[in-house]
Amino acid sequence: MENTYTYIARSADDPAQVATFTLFDHSLSVGLGAPLEQIERALETKGEEQEAGEDIESRLWLKPLAVSLLERGVGPFRVAGVNATAQDDWLRVSAWYQAGGLALAPVTLVDGRVDNPQAAQAFVEELDRRKSEVTGPFGLFNVLDYWFTWILAGALMFGLFQAWRRKSQS
Repeated sequence: MENTYTYIARSADDPAQVATFTLFDHSLSVGLGAPLEQIERALETKGEEQEAGEDIESRLWLKPLAVSLLERGVGPFRVAGVNATAQDDWLRVSAWYQAGGLALAPVTLVDGRVDNPQAAQAFVEELDRRKSEVTGPFGLFNVLDYWFTWILAGALMFGLFQAWRRKSQS
């Protein structure tokens, strides 16, 4: 594959939790290094931690919804729909889950401390560079293109319903 960039995000709190982000052309694929058993174990201890007053979010580095989607084989994400920020040693990566080319829901992929903040910052900068190639100077239109489609489809359905209702009343 040409024009690839790979970043391996490792949790600073638990080095066994790993996510691999691969940018290729204008897409992002995500590979999980954390076994599903680790995530299930973290979810099982949620009740115990809440009773002890601990914060479960600090233990769940990889978000369960993201893991569930990725385990089902969700294809690569478009870079235009991926957002990443890196501050100090904290990395947050979220993307829009798409179906049929339309963005349906945002999904947080990673939200936590990483062991290599410089590499995380370099990944965010590369992602932003690739996004700017896709979105150009007017990045807002790329965000609105799928919402515009949903709004247009909704307006069309509403108009057809109103026309049907008027016709049935007369």
